[in-house]
Amino acid sequence: MRLWDVRLAGQFLLLSLVASITACAPSSQNNNQHVREERKVRVMGVEETWQLVWQGKQSTVCGPDEVYMAITCPCAGFAYAEYGDLWLVRKQGNREIERMDLRPLFGQSDYPEAEKVAGKAYVQRWPTKESDFDREGRSDPKLVAEIMQRPAPTIMKLADYDHDGNATEFLIQVGTLPCGKLQFAAVGVSMKEPHLHAFTPKGSQTAPLIMPLNAWQVLLKGGDPSTVPTWACGDHGSESRSELIVSAKNGDISAEDRESPCPSDNPAGEPPKKSD
Repeated sequence: MRLWDVRLAGQFLLLSLVASITACAPSSQNNNQHVREERKVRVMGVEETWQLVWQGKQSTVCGPDEVYMAITCPCAGFAYAEYGDLWLVRKQGNREIERMDLRPLFGQSDYPEAEKVAGKAYVQRWPTKESDFDREGRSDPKLVAEIMQRPAPTIMKLADYDHDGNATEFLIQVGTLPCGKLQFAAVGVSMKEPHLHAFTPKGSQTAPLIMPLNAWQVLLKGGDPSTVPTWACGDHGSESRSELIVSAKNGDISAEDRESPCPSDNPAGEPPKKSD
């Protein structure tokens, strides 16, 4: 069984606790938190402040002090990352009205350094540069300090993926598939579910919808049904190819996985050449 199949099975059968995990953190913890990112969001005509908040201490994974690890496939999209207890906090004025624990979204596909990050959330903190690996190979003493001066990438890029007319959700990378196929969930609020939640496919009330970035980008461009290739013939020895048929309308997102065998005489899955 390919890891794509494993990911889908885990996604739709084992994540019943993830879809809409919201809770108020004990007030005693509020003095031990760090705001990773903050954005203004207009929800139903009301301006809110959304924050990504680390609760407690966070540490690095695929970090700037281990560039050799950061360039590996499980670290794709996560170099250079921090991990810990990450919450999405929603405020109106200075009053916190809701928060969502993001940790359960992670760890359902390939992820970096399992012994370190199991049960935690992890997001990129510093962007990479192509020159980093060469500089590490030369033991550049200034590399780590220079990386840690880079501004943090923006995570909360708000958009309307479910086509309900409101740009009140954003994508967060939650894993990878071999090799370097980045997997994302959408998080936010919608007309149908006004509380913080991970968006689910139509017909499911529990399992979050986790898809490759290009599938979400296709949805954003238009809600009509579109086919997105996800796994090619011959990729990691696969004897089948997979694709997603995605669509969105009025707050409902549909995603159907379709798999077909590769032609036995054409394992690469390329169309036959026309004869003269």
